[in-house]
Amino acid sequence: MVSKVDSKGRLYIPQSIRHKVGEEVYLVETPDGILIIPKPKDPVKELEELGKSLPEVSVEELKKEILKQALEELK
Repeated sequence: MVSKVDSKGRLYIPQSIRHKVGEEVYLVETPDGILIIPKPKDPVKELEELGKSLPEVSVEELKKEILKQALEELK
């Protein structure tokens, strides 16, 4: 889908998807472009739900794994 940005930097989001986005979004810059991610109504609840899917490992183990993956991506 192609959208237009006006002279003030406003991005037009077609009505067909605007209701899915809500009033606030996160803009995430990636190497391939920009992601527009709807902000959850209750971010804490969303994080709690995501946390339920994490493996049964300690926070320290998770930190080590995240650091390991981040270092591999830098290579």
